[in-house]
Amino acid sequence: MRLLLLLLIVAVAAYYTNPTRDVHEGRAREVLSSYQPGETLQDSKVTFEDVTSFVRGLIAGEQGNYQNYYFASKYTLDIPGPAYVECWGAFTFTSCEVVEPAT
Repeated sequence: MRLLLLLLIVAVAAYYTNPTRDVHEGRAREVLSSYQPGETLQDSKVTFEDVTSFVRGLIAGEQGNYQNYYFASKYTLDIPGPAYVECWGAFTFTSCEVVEPAT
């Protein structure tokens, strides 16, 4: 019974301290400010489709995709090229990284 009560308290705390979209956007900007593309990405070609999807997102005002899973949250942000930023958050903590596709 105590374990069940503890799990319930943790679940409620996770729900109320789930990071918001603004927190994810700020953390993603911090990661992008220090991001240097790898050698493989500099040699890769940026397709017209990559550029048009990026521009459509900017025009529509969508700076990323925020998903709330009640106890955790995920934020992805497209950047020109094949890489993108992925952020996960829970309990007011966020962790972001630039995901580069395997070659």
